[in-house]
Amino acid sequence: MEVDLDDGEATLHLQNVCNVFDAFTVANSLSPAHALGFVSATINSLRIHWKGITKKRSFSNAASRFAGDFVENSATIAVTTTTPPTKPPFTPAAQDGFQFVANPATTTSLFAQIGHERNGSLF
Repeated sequence: MEVDLDDGEATLHLQNVCNVFDAFTVANSLSPAHALGFVSATINSLRIHWKGITKKRSFSNAASRFAGDFVENSATIAVTTTTPPTKPPFTPAAQDGFQFVANPATTTSLFAQIGHERNGSLF
């Protein structure tokens, strides 16, 4: 992770993060029965880049022991994720697995924020 709060820029880059879980749908993820199954997935690569300064904000509250400096900006996301082929009992029927790729050129950023916070014993 690289952060330059003064310029409103940060980059998070991860590779080969395994053992994240894919439940296929929101409803399936909320159901304890997981009727559609529940398989592990791999985040092959993830890059989030925050850039620009729309607004700067600072906040401090001694009673809640929280303070921070924040920058509102925009972000782009590039991600590639794969799931392996599966067979019952992990899914009701055999699944081929799939790959999801998000292109940062088509990312729409409605809100993004980076910042530095202090809380608890670090306040």
